[in-house]
Amino acid sequence: MGFPMKGFSIRNDTLYQAGHIDGVLKGGHLNVGLDMSTVINLTKMSYIFDVPAIHGVLGFGVGVPIIANLHLSGDASATTYSRSNSAGIPLPEQVNYSNSGNRGGLSDIFLMPIIAGWSFDEVHIAVMPIIFFPTGYYNKSKLTSLGKNYFSFDGNIALTWLSKSQFEFSINTGYMINTENPATHYLSGNLLHVDWTAAYHFTKRFALGATGYLLTQTTPDTGSGATIGGFECSGSGIGPIATYSIPIGDNDLVLIGKWIHDLGANHSFLTDTVYASLAITF
Repeated sequence: MGFPMKGFSIRNDTLYQAGHIDGVLKGGHLNVGLDMSTVINLTKMSYIFDVPAIHGVLGFGVGVPIIANLHLSGDASATTYSRSNSAGIPLPEQVNYSNSGNRGGLSDIFLMPIIAGWSFDEVHIAVMPIIFFPTGYYNKSKLTSLGKNYFSFDGNIALTWLSKSQFEFSINTGYMINTENPATHYLSGNLLHVDWTAAYHFTKRFALGATGYLLTQTTPDTGSGATIGGFECSGSGIGPIATYSIPIGDNDLVLIGKWIHDLGANHSFLTDTVYASLAITF
């Protein structure tokens, strides 16, 4: 997760996600044995600068997700909700036909209008609200959509403790508020999510540890389109993470690899997600 570094930063995450959801009623549609696989590339850019008046740093950023290929197949129509939590990438919500389908392209761009951070010896704190824009392709009558077709607002507070003994524990807690989908009049409930990493830095350049997430829906789905019930979703996952930095001139290129295996999921896809990431600050 890490503390926001001063300067212009670029991070690129490429991930492969595959999952399955069993039979469930949601949003007025029957979902039976739906399978999903997708390849996503997410590029995040930010600029951070010192602000002595707050004894910390301030900045802003933007994220651009591109879905290289999304494949969905199932035995019946469905309305589902899923989000790649660690990367913050929205996955399709509406699935209205059986059989199978593929699609790729731009997903929902998100803006980080404020990134604020403070350091207190071994402890670092960051605050980062995120706004998701409905820029991805969406059609309620198609099997695959690349965006959610509504705005979401996600407030995040992150804390990182890096001890002098080189043990790191990072946690990010966020609360996402969704708006109604105007095409379906379906309002997905708000979400509380917690992402964490525990790692040991064997050297200044190499760290190895575990990472995971917890997700729970705190309000039911509503709106005139929610004709069957609230269908609160929840989930959790865990897996290994490794980081390695390579010096490039006066900067470090950070390589990150991780795999998250879902331990459980309710009214959402049960997935495995593999990440390959790189980040650099100028």
